[in-house]
Amino acid sequence: MRVWLVCLAVLLIAACAGLPQQSSDTLVLGPPLQRFTAAGRISLRQGDRRDHLRFSWEHAPGSDVVLLMSPLGQGLAEMTRDAAGVRLVQPNQAVISADTLPQLAQRAFGTPVPLDAVAEWMRGAQPALRGDVDGWRVVISDTSAFRQRRLPRVMEASRDDVEFKLIVDDWDAPE
Repeated sequence: MRVWLVCLAVLLIAACAGLPQQSSDTLVLGPPLQRFTAAGRISLRQGDRRDHLRFSWEHAPGSDVVLLMSPLGQGLAEMTRDAAGVRLVQPNQAVISADTLPQLAQRAFGTPVPLDAVAEWMRGAQPALRGDVDGWRVVISDTSAFRQRRLPRVMEASRDDVEFKLIVDDWDAPE
């Protein structure tokens, strides 16, 4: 289960603010969505170990629900953010809660991880396609055209001997 938590952290780290802006003649993400649902796959390699999972993410202003599942669809963890704070729920484990995403990261992973900007990247508000974020090398190697927007399809992040890949298979958003 610890690997899934690390994967969640990587997912959230990789999208954080701080990526350098691209020049205007380069493809960028956006314009941003206010609400979205995204579903896809995550691959994590650390040394010789490889793990794979699926995710489903619902975002609205002021709230997020991220469900992490095994490749066969079994629920592994759910992270929620709303006006009451943030919570990480895992089967047969105590709920981890906090007021903010960075506090939750500190409690769940033992280190302050800057998680606040992940929805900005997913919804296309962070336009850059590559850069360094807190020691992670991030590259968005493929994008999807969705309702006159450019959104991430394949995002890869690496740091030391950890490689992370997120693939968004399906985007949906109210018009």
